[in-house]
Amino acid sequence: MKIFRGIFFAILTFSVLAIAIHQNPSTSVRFVNVTGIGTTTVVPDAVRLSATVTSTASSSAAALANSSKSADTFRKTLISSGVLAKYIQTQSLTVTPNYTYPPNGTPKISGYQASQQFSIVIRDAKNAGAIVSASQNAVGNPLQITGTNAYVFDESAAEATARAQAIKIAKAKATSYAELAGAKIGKIITIDESIQNATPQPIAFASMAKTATDAAPAQIDLGQQNVTVSVTTQWSIH
Repeated sequence: MKIFRGIFFAILTFSVLAIAIHQNPSTSVRFVNVTGIGTTTVVPDAVRLSATVTSTASSSAAALANSSKSADTFRKTLISSGVLAKYIQTQSLTVTPNYTYPPNGTPKISGYQASQQFSIVIRDAKNAGAIVSASQNAVGNPLQITGTNAYVFDESAAEATARAQAIKIAKAKATSYAELAGAKIGKIITIDESIQNATPQPIAFASMAKTATDAAPAQIDLGQQNVTVSVTTQWSIH
């Protein structure tokens, strides 16, 4: 019985000691969680162009041949204007029948339509409008410009700037909270990051016919793009 009581008191003493250590402020880690948001504004340096070349003919082979000829003209104009071949991508190539629908009777094939859709990256954003106009004038009505999107091709530099701002703001907040609590800021413990890129809205262009009055090139307004980095940080305080 004495041995049992000795073991019991030893366990009880160890448990009390463990609780005391856990509750001792000098041995517990104190920290503060703060969020910092940094934003930098940049002018887009690239334009993504969406375009479609379409041709109709009495046979599918003729429609495809005509469409391919217009597509080749479009491609060559882009490259001669400074667009790299690796930034010209075919999204789809289709040949489909066209139908007429008589009031009474079975629909009949009236011809065929061939279409080739492109996605093009124009790195020279300032000359994107001139490149669009040159392409439209060279190809003519078979070319339809279906949309443009100005954006920052490489956002890493803008993100680095916004990130530095976010960390600076977070550290200032953590320092302020530590001072208000009568403590000093220590090392950063954790960082969680999220990035938001406000991309300008696409600008749609109607199909432009090749005429002698097409002297002034199209203008694509680049606007501005905000790159925002948000960091949730945890700082030790002592």
